[in-house]
Amino acid sequence: MKILHISLTLQGQDYVSLRYFWDKPADYKEHRLPLAEIKKLSDKAETDYYTRLPVDYATTGQALYNWLDKSDRILANALKEPHHQGLIIAIATDKGLAHLPWELLHDGHSFLVEKTPPIIPVRWVSNGKAITTANSPQNRPLNVLFMATSPLEVEPELDYEAEEGKILQATARTPIDLRVEESGCLTELSYVVREYETGYFDIFHLTGHATHEYGQPCFRTEDEYGNRVDSSTADIYNALQFRFPSLIFLSGCRTGYSADSAVPSMAEELLNMGATAVLGWGEKVLDTDATAAASQFYCQLSQGMTVTQALSSTYQALINQQARDWHKLRLYVANTLPTALVTPLRTRGRKQLPKPSTTVEFRDDENRLRVVKREDFVGRRRQLQNCLRTLRTDFDKVGILIQGMGGWGKSTIASRLWDRLPEHEKILWWRQIDESYLIRKLKNKLIKPAQLELIPYLENSQIELKSRLSYLFSQLAELGEKPFLLILDDFEWNLEPRAGRYILKPQAAPILEALVEAIQETGTDNRVIITCRYDFDSDLLEYFYKQGLQPLKGSELTKKLNRLENFQSDKIPQYLRERALNLADGNPRLLEFLNNEVLGKQDAETKLTKLEQNPELWKNKIIWEELYELIDKPLQRILSYCLVYKIPVPMAALEVICDEIADYKLQLQRGLNLGLIEVSPEVKEENRVYRVSRILPHIIPNIQQLPEAPKVYFIYQKAHELLHQMWGNEENRSEEKWQEIFRLKFANKENSERFRQGFAQMLAVQYHLEADKAFEFELRKCADDLVEDGLLDALANGSISVFEVAQTDNNPLR
Repeated sequence: MKILHISLTLQGQDYVSLRYFWDKPADYKEHRLPLAEIKKLSDKAETDYYTRLPVDYATTGQALYNWLDKSDRILANALKEPHHQGLIIAIATDKGLAHLPWELLHDGHSFLVEKTPPIIPVRWVSNGKAITTANSPQNRPLNVLFMATSPLEVEPELDYEAEEGKILQATARTPIDLRVEESGCLTELSYVVREYETGYFDIFHLTGHATHEYGQPCFRTEDEYGNRVDSSTADIYNALQFRFPSLIFLSGCRTGYSADSAVPSMAEELLNMGATAVLGWGEKVLDTDATAAASQFYCQLSQGMTVTQALSSTYQALINQQARDWHKLRLYVANTLPTALVTPLRTRGRKQLPKPSTTVEFRDDENRLRVVKREDFVGRRRQLQNCLRTLRTDFDKVGILIQGMGGWGKSTIASRLWDRLPEHEKILWWRQIDESYLIRKLKNKLIKPAQLELIPYLENSQIELKSRLSYLFSQLAELGEKPFLLILDDFEWNLEPRAGRYILKPQAAPILEALVEAIQETGTDNRVIITCRYDFDSDLLEYFYKQGLQPLKGSELTKKLNRLENFQSDKIPQYLRERALNLADGNPRLLEFLNNEVLGKQDAETKLTKLEQNPELWKNKIIWEELYELIDKPLQRILSYCLVYKIPVPMAALEVICDEIADYKLQLQRGLNLGLIEVSPEVKEENRVYRVSRILPHIIPNIQQLPEAPKVYFIYQKAHELLHQMWGNEENRSEEKWQEIFRLKFANKENSERFRQGFAQMLAVQYHLEADKAFEFELRKCADDLVEDGLLDALANGSISVFEVAQTDNNPLR
C-alpha cells in the first residue's frame, strides 16, 4: 500500500506547517496555518462528535476532509494517484490531531474507508521520517496471546470470553494459535510471556474495561483474586517483559482516545515505549461492536491479509452490519507498519497448527493422578479466584472444598492452585488417608538440619496426632520455612453414606480433625484443599470455603471442543457430533471419552447409540453406584421438578415449583450436597444460579417422571411466573433467559388465550414498547399466526429463538 504522510512542523509559537509527502520527507507540499485552528477543530469535535447526540457522521467527515484538502486540493489530488493495493493516510498525532475522528473522512460521496481499493487513515507517532513497512510474514498460523479482564464488582460485568469465542468461530477455516491467559491479572500474564521465545506471538489482545482516572489512561485489570486493578500503560509494558509483538490490540473503551496533546492515549504511550502498532477504541464502544470487530479483523489476518487490509475489511463489515461504533476503531503506528503477519493457509511449507496436547501431568508420588496441563486448561476463572482469595486472605478458613460431579475438573483446578501458590510446600494425598502415610509424607519434606530435629517428635505415636502437627507447624513457622499446602484429592474415598447423606469414615475423621485444629490453634499459613464429588456432614467444614462447580458452557465449552480433534472434524457428520455433545452436557471427562473412544472410531454411530441406550457403559465415570442408595423417592421428585428448567436459575425459582413437596428445602440441599444440582461460581449466595444436570435422566430414569397434565402445566406456569417476575424487564438482554421465559409460557399449549396474552406482553417488553389495546390486538393476532405456522411449537422446544420469531413476516414489529 502507498502511504501519504501528513505531518506537523512548528513555525514559531503560534503557527504550524501541515506537510504532505509520500516516501521522501524532504519532497513535500505544505500548508501554513495558525495553531489555534487545530484547537478550534478539537473543540468542535467535542461538541459534534464526542457527545451523546453527535452530528451526522458524514457531515463531520466532510468537514475534516475539506480541512485536509485545503483550497489547493492537496488531498484530492493525492487520492488520484494510483494505489491499486490501497492507500494509507498517516496523520501525525502532534498538537491534538490524534483527537480528531479521522476514520470518518468523507469526500462527499462516501467514507474513505468504504472505497475500493481501500483508503485507511492511521495515527502516526512521527519522528520526521517516513514509515517503513515490515513485510516478512511467518509461514505458519497466526499466534495470538489473549487476555480478558472483568474485575469483580465493576459494572457492567463483561461476558469476558464471548470475544474469544467469536474469534475462534471466525477463524475456524484458517485456525489460529490462540493462547489464553485465564486470570485477567498482569502478574500472571508476565509469567506466560516468559514461557515463550521472543517473537513467538504476533499479537497481544487485551479486552475489558478501560477508562481515564485522574486524567491518565488506565485499563481495569484484575489481581489474582479478581479484584479491580487500575493498570497504567507502564504496567502493561512491564507485563509484556519488553517483548512487544507486531501488533497490540487494546479492546477497551478510550484506549485510543487522547483529549489533548498533553495527555496521549494509551495506544500512543505504548508506541512511545517501543511498540510497533496498536489498535484501540477512540471512545466508549458497545461490547457487540468490539466483538464483531475483533472476529472480522482476526479472520482476515489469519488468511494472510495485511494489517491495514484486515482493518479495511473490518470497517466495511461493521458498516454493513450498521454497527454504531465502527468509526471508533483506531490504528496507531510508529516508524514501522506491519503488513501481513502470516502466510495464507495453502502456502507451500506452511507449518500446521500444533495439535492439541493430550499429555497429562502427574502430581502424586505414585504417578496415578492425571490432570490437564496448564496450556490445555480452559475456563474456571472465577472458581480459581474464589479459592485463591480464601487460601491467602481468609484466616478464619483452613482451606477449601472443591465439590461437584465426577469429570468436572476438580483435580485440575487443585493442580492450577498448586501452580499459583509457590509460597507453599506441597503435599498431595490421593484417595484414602491414614495417619502413618501422612506422617511419612510430612517427614519426607523435612530435609534441612533444623527440620530433621523435628522428626522424632513427629514420629512419636504416644503423642496425639493434633499435638504433633501443632508442634511441627509452629516450629516450621518460627524457622521461617514454607507452610504446607495439603491437597486431599478424590476425598470421596474417605466417606460413607448414612441417613441420606455422606459422613466421614471412622479412620478419616480424626485425621482431618487433627489437621484442622492444628492449623487453627497455631494460626499458621498451612492450608488444605479437598476435592470431592460430594459435600459431607461434618462440623469441620465450617472452616472450609465450599466451591461448587458446573459443566462447561458458552465460550468455555467452545475452547474445550477446539482441543478435541474429533469434535472439530469435518469427516464426522455434524448430527453425530451434536448427539455426542448433548450426551456429555458439558462434562469435560465425558467429552474427552466421547472424542477419543467414540467419534474417532469407524463405527462411531453404533457406539454412540449403544451409549445412549445403555448408560451402564459410562455412568461410573461421573457417579458412584452407591450414590443410587441415597437418591430416594423424595429426592427423585425434587430433581424431576427442577428438570422443568433448561438453564441455570436462582434458588427461588427451584423453590417455587417444589414448595408443595414436604421438606423441599432439605431435599434441594441434599441435591446440592450430592453434586446432582449444579451451582454457579458467584461468591455472593444471592447471585448464584442452579441447574439439575441433564446427564441425570440418562442414568437415573425415575427422575424424569413429572406429574401428568394439567398439574405439570401448573408447574410450568409457576416457573414461568417467577422467571418473568425476575427477568421480564428491559434490563434483561439475554436471549437465553428470554428463550426460557417463552418456553415455559408456551408449555401449556392447551390454553391458547393465556399464551397469546403472554406473547403480547413479553414481546412488547422485549422491544421496550407499551402494549396498548390496539397494539396488543395486533400482537395477539400475530400469536395466532404463529400457532398456525407452527412457530410457537418451535419456540417452545428451543429450535427457534425469540429474536428469530421477531423477524418473521407475520410479526407486526418487523
